[in-house]
Amino acid sequence: MRIEDLKLFTIVVKLGSFTAAANALDLPRANVSRRIGELEKALNAQLFFRTTRQLRLTQHGEAYYHELLTVLEGFEQAKNKLHDIDEKPIGKVKVGFLPESDEALQPALAKFQQLYPDIELDMRITNNYETDIYALALDFVIYAGKVQDSGFIARRILSLGRGIYASPEYLASHGEPQSLAELSKHDAICYRWPDGSIDDKWDLISETVHVKSRFTCNHMGFVRRAIVGGQGIGFMPPLFALAAIEAKRIVRILPQYESKKEDVWLIYPDRKGISLPTRLLIDFLLQEIPNRAGL
Repeated sequence: MRIEDLKLFTIVVKLGSFTAAANALDLPRANVSRRIGELEKALNAQLFFRTTRQLRLTQHGEAYYHELLTVLEGFEQAKNKLHDIDEKPIGKVKVGFLPESDEALQPALAKFQQLYPDIELDMRITNNYETDIYALALDFVIYAGKVQDSGFIARRILSLGRGIYASPEYLASHGEPQSLAELSKHDAICYRWPDGSIDDKWDLISETVHVKSRFTCNHMGFVRRAIVGGQGIGFMPPLFALAAIEAKRIVRILPQYESKKEDVWLIYPDRKGISLPTRLLIDFLLQEIPNRAGL
């Protein structure tokens, strides 16, 4: 009886099907079904009622599942103690992140793996932490916006504001606006929110500015590249464009106007048995991302 199969059993229970567990763990469904069958044989007990429409726990499975959670937590803590002594953390961390945050995250993750070369990172794009943490078997998720589900631990990384940016080439060709009112005369590059609405009302602390949208995209990386390419003026978090800002491929205009800020969170399930590699990465990002944002 292997620890990996016991963990697999708990994931099947959480996700509610062999198929969902197979997708979350990148395994063939037949592999999951076979391993659960072997576990039942080793225990001499049926853990699931299997029908074509539903998978649910038997009475034996229910009792075994709840006891097993405590055992696996103790096993994870014991393993962490060994790694703490050896000071050579080894393992895999699965992280969910917003697609537009790749430029901010990648340098930080590269630095982390230089410090811990035996830790493997598996990065997954996600827009819904409430479902994806379990559906994709993620260790934690980086999320921007309001956190609603109290069943998770949410640790604020930083508050993220946005600035108004344009390329030097665009400003040389079209002139630099000297007031918010002049923005209406320029081409705007706008982000399209997940609900389909266009971000053509730029929310500043003092007022909201309406702009003329000439180019829209639901990926902030594409918005950034359009600004760098001189297609217009954009409104975006500087953390998502650090390389372009440092290289002076885009510049901030009307810097006296501050935007309203949005919190960025690191979210993970409420469990004590978090692995050492996951804990190290969480602590690292909570420090490293705010440091990069201050560059």
